[in-house]
Amino acid sequence: MQLRRVFGSVVAVGAAVAMAASVTACGTSDDAGSDAHTVRVMAAASLVDVMDPLTEAYRGDHSGAQVQVDAAASSALVQRLKSGAQADVLITADTKTMADAVAAGVAKDPVTVATNKLVIVVPKGNPGKVTGLDYFTRAGNRSVICASEVPCGRAAEKAITAAGGQPKPLSRAVDVRAALGSVTSGEADAALVYATNATSAGDKVATVEIPNAPVVEYPAAALTDGGKDFVNLLTSDQGKKILTDAGFGLK
Repeated sequence: MQLRRVFGSVVAVGAAVAMAASVTACGTSDDAGSDAHTVRVMAAASLVDVMDPLTEAYRGDHSGAQVQVDAAASSALVQRLKSGAQADVLITADTKTMADAVAAGVAKDPVTVATNKLVIVVPKGNPGKVTGLDYFTRAGNRSVICASEVPCGRAAEKAITAAGGQPKPLSRAVDVRAALGSVTSGEADAALVYATNATSAGDKVATVEIPNAPVVEYPAAALTDGGKDFVNLLTSDQGKKILTDAGFGLK
């Protein structure tokens, strides 16, 4: 499942059109004395809810600026960059995926801007009587974890293995938002997601904490000169407050 969110006056009319439009807009100035430009941010799916306040903060400091956000699984974002997609900022949900981007030459000089941890989410009332990670090791249970190639999937497998079992989910989700959606829609009785996703779902879900839960880091990289100010926002006091208010940790 690909998530695309567009802020300001930028309108997404399809992946190719939106990306092409942003290429021509990035770094341009429409009015003398203004800071009119578009910053294209590729962000891990688990960041989608915090991008609204981050975008507002960026636009507040850059009059006339627009921010276009493409939110999806980290591995999918890196693959798009490898295939020639253009962006100004890349934020992934783990260091391995960012390292892949650096090794491929599509990103450089990443900095860690936030952390997150894995939790179990269940529907209200916990119909599956889920108490821990052992639920995900029993075939036939209505459990969902992310695909192996995405950060939330690797974190889930690490947690389940460390607990002494092997993952046997009913299905694999394309990203963490899809995993959360499987519970909020009633399709699953448990999913492994990040703490911030559980927070964003509010009273639609209940949370089961995981002892010694894996902590993931979110590295960000400016892919162009136009992306440096956005990365600087993420590491500023203002950006840190926005991230922690959304439930993210700081390294």
